[in-house]
Amino acid sequence: MIRPASILTMFMLVYGFMSHAQSESEALLMSRSDIIGTARYTAMGGAFSALGGDPSGALKNPAGIGVYRDNEFVLTAGYEEVFTDGTYYGNTTSSGDGNFSINSFSLTGSKSLNQQGKWRNAGMSFGINRVYAFNNRYSASANNVNSSILDDYTNIANDLAIDFNDLQDTYPFDLYLLWYNYLLETYLNEPTVYYHRGGIMPVDPTIDIETSGAKRETYFNFGFNYDDRLYIGGGINRSNMRFDRRTVYSEEFDERDTTTVFEEFSQGYYEEIDARGWSATVGAIYRPIDALRVGLSFKTPEIQSVEYGYETDNITVEGGEAYEVVSPYILEYDFVVTTPFETTLGLAFTFKKLGLISIEADYLDYRMINMSDPNGASPFNAENASIDHLLRPIFNFRGGLEYRITPFISARAGYARFGNPYSNAVVSNGGFDVYSLGGGCRVDEFFIDLSYQYRVSSDEFFIYDPSLVESVTTNSFNHRVALTFGLKI
Repeated sequence: MIRPASILTMFMLVYGFMSHAQSESEALLMSRSDIIGTARYTAMGGAFSALGGDPSGALKNPAGIGVYRDNEFVLTAGYEEVFTDGTYYGNTTSSGDGNFSINSFSLTGSKSLNQQGKWRNAGMSFGINRVYAFNNRYSASANNVNSSILDDYTNIANDLAIDFNDLQDTYPFDLYLLWYNYLLETYLNEPTVYYHRGGIMPVDPTIDIETSGAKRETYFNFGFNYDDRLYIGGGINRSNMRFDRRTVYSEEFDERDTTTVFEEFSQGYYEEIDARGWSATVGAIYRPIDALRVGLSFKTPEIQSVEYGYETDNITVEGGEAYEVVSPYILEYDFVVTTPFETTLGLAFTFKKLGLISIEADYLDYRMINMSDPNGASPFNAENASIDHLLRPIFNFRGGLEYRITPFISARAGYARFGNPYSNAVVSNGGFDVYSLGGGCRVDEFFIDLSYQYRVSSDEFFIYDPSLVESVTTNSFNHRVALTFGLKI
């Protein structure tokens, strides 16, 4: 079985990981979360672990189901636009993309337990919640760069000292395509010594990256209310994730360069991931005094079964004619990812009928991500060692407030900071900030909530060998609107 360890250079494109890191970056991708859900939840920065009474918040702390006193149906629709600026050698390219989605759906039931002493009520909730969105599109380009990615590939091929006759079986996704399309050549009677045919003058490189897909969790939560002081709960979560990434790197050669016959070439990389996982959550909310609530919850490691697909192509343009070659194999393999244990602690302060303030923090140690073969036949020792070296523990912080303008109308605001999971050994920054505002109207039988989120993130990565090329920096700005309709049933 060929694993992505045979893909030499382009695994740095999105995450900045160095060698042997493509699988590890996907494992991290499957372990992240964001603030997506009901409009009230998103408007308050997702800080609901000590509050309860919201289906998206109950994903973090299912004890919040015990707060419910009524049966409820909730549906949330969302729209998101993502704008990304990619800067390369001082040149900035702006790109954008937008899409509609169903953020959450839930049915919650509550039953009074007045005949059971101090056990006031019990509740159950079933629903689906989007927990991460992958939709993005961005580009970066430069002019007159003195190095080429072909320089890096040539250095790698010579370091490997591999016979060109073996490229198809050992490096079918990159070196073989370059050799087949005459971008890489070997010297006469020296089958392991390579040079490239990309010319000697500066080139104009461009990189285009497009990602799509989402991760959703289907959950069944239950909670209990003891004496209106202690709320306890648990839940089972089933996740489904789809992720697609299209990466195309291209170079245009100077038409005055007489040392090459090519006008341009491109190398395309296409990934598909389908993953399904199981996890469980337990939690409690305690009210030592009427104005204060303390929430504590634990989410077990999620065990995800992953189906991974990968293929590449190479296109050269010579004399106005395009010549394409595709990878001789479509890489398909299965593996298992176990995500880190997650702990959440929250505090909420209520001010009678005027409003509330809520804060909370998560702790996750991303070094605990583990990759394994579902059949135990092919150990992931190198990948797990890289995870331990390239990732680190983080804290995520969230805070929100709600002010009741009238008995029926509330205004809300929130902020969240998600920590950078990469260690100092990696140039990438996986952290992001989310600012949010919103409001809602609630009457006896129904409610409507609206929220706006502004998500800001930045990243840095090298397309190939950092000693040959400058880094690409990206700045992404997500604008999200969520509309929730709720009905008591």
